[in-house]
Amino acid sequence: MSAVEKKHPWNVFDGVKIVAVDPPEALMAEINSAIASLEYARAPVFSNKSGAYSEFDARMADEAYKAGMASIAAGNVDEAVVSLNVALSKCPPHKTFAVAKLQSLISVTSQQLKKSLN
Repeated sequence: MSAVEKKHPWNVFDGVKIVAVDPPEALMAEINSAIASLEYARAPVFSNKSGAYSEFDARMADEAYKAGMASIAAGNVDEAVVSLNVALSKCPPHKTFAVAKLQSLISVTSQQLKKSLN
């Protein structure tokens, strides 16, 4: 054995990179948006293609999102949860970033509502 091998023995973790881990809420929101996106992609196969997109309305989702954010700013957490849920239900699932953002906001706002009720 050379002097280098004695100083630095091989370690199983030498090639392992440290990966930053997201908080569980962010990870769950990402998983939920991926599932919604997959379900949305498969929906036209099993249903009438013309009716598959009629239940989603991006403009209505945007208006509900704005109303939810205004309710949060005004301190009306219960109204904000309702508005954000409406926005999520109207948001097209292929807008994965928007879906994840809405799910995260709903989670945080619901936690605030639970804290205010206790």
